[in-house]
Amino acid sequence: MTTSENAVHSEDFALGSADGTPLHARRWLPPGAPRAVLAIVHGYAEHLGRYEHVAAYFAARGYAVYAVDLRGHGESEGARVRVRSFAEYLDDVGALLSYARAQHPGAPLFVLGHSMGGAIVALSLVTRPADARGFLLSGPVLPNPQASLLRRIGAAVVERLALVIGRIAPGFGLRTLDAAMVSRDPGVVARYDSDPLNYRGKVPAGTVAAMLRAVRAVERRVDRVTQPLLIAHGGADALASPDGARWLYEHAPSADKTLRIYDGLYHEILNEPEQEQVMAEIASWMDARLAGDERTETASAAG
Repeated sequence: MTTSENAVHSEDFALGSADGTPLHARRWLPPGAPRAVLAIVHGYAEHLGRYEHVAAYFAARGYAVYAVDLRGHGESEGARVRVRSFAEYLDDVGALLSYARAQHPGAPLFVLGHSMGGAIVALSLVTRPADARGFLLSGPVLPNPQASLLRRIGAAVVERLALVIGRIAPGFGLRTLDAAMVSRDPGVVARYDSDPLNYRGKVPAGTVAAMLRAVRAVERRVDRVTQPLLIAHGGADALASPDGARWLYEHAPSADKTLRIYDGLYHEILNEPEQEQVMAEIASWMDARLAGDERTETASAAG
């Protein structure tokens, strides 16, 4: 926790999800009154602490930043990285958003999801849309209907197998994620591998099946995505195809949507050597939407 009067103030707190699962959460508050709230949803097998630099960056720019360790991740309780349905993750995120709103009533809200967190945020847009000023997806796991026919056939076989295994043996481990694909920065990769709060075992079949069902739901209901949307993806991402980001941008009917593909960047664009550029562009996107709100309020007052 920081205490300097002009510094970002951070503190941990406890949350309870809808089913009573105890969750670990953290908030970073700016030196003055926050201009908006930013909620961060982390990815698979990681935890909120990996976004410390991101939260500090935005808090220093006037945003109150909130994050939660999803159930089974980081310091939250629950079966390690295993869920029956992504509805459980939606409950966890819902608890965080409710808490943040209660702390800053009336403040504009932005929601940022990375990787699996991006899939969770996308799922929320088509099933439980939150009242927010904008949604930001970083390297999201999304449908990829633009893949070649051969790849689609292969993927369909793998998906069917994963769904079956996920139903009969949800704890069965399928594969381990390759940490080298996270970032081009060797230091980031080394810290990822050695972080005791990261899960480095095989991905449970139950979680894979739950993710497949979530992605399919997004694909079926993409016509419901009408909120302001920023989709950012590394062009060299080998863990989540940037074609999924392109697909969402092309098919979401939102009148306010932006796609940013960063050529050569790996999966974690917020942990790449170009992270300052990425965060600056995210800040500009959010600032522009806040400025739009301010212009509308000024015009209403003048009228």
